[in-house]
Amino acid sequence: MQLQLLIDRMIDQALELDPAGSYSILIGNSPATDLDWPKGKKVYRWCPVVQTRLVPNYTVVLAPSPDNLRTSNLIEFHGRILNGDVTRFTIRPVSSGVPALS
Repeated sequence: MQLQLLIDRMIDQALELDPAGSYSILIGNSPATDLDWPKGKKVYRWCPVVQTRLVPNYTVVLAPSPDNLRTSNLIEFHGRILNGDVTRFTIRPVSSGVPALS
């Protein structure tokens, strides 16, 4: 799958769940497709783009900023570059429906 299309899908899913949230895009050192896509990008849409060897080259991560926990769960998105699957992981749930940050 094209890397940019996958990232767009992940950002759109994040916006549906938390329209006011802020996220960073974490990409492996050499993404499995579109090796040149991250070059020269500091920000895509409004998300900072970060390359790291801690993310496998077949995955892209949309990681929330810690202050996203306002009215919903803090969720991280993992996208598989090769097949386009997106998985959501709850990092921190909102307890009893009350926002954790005031």
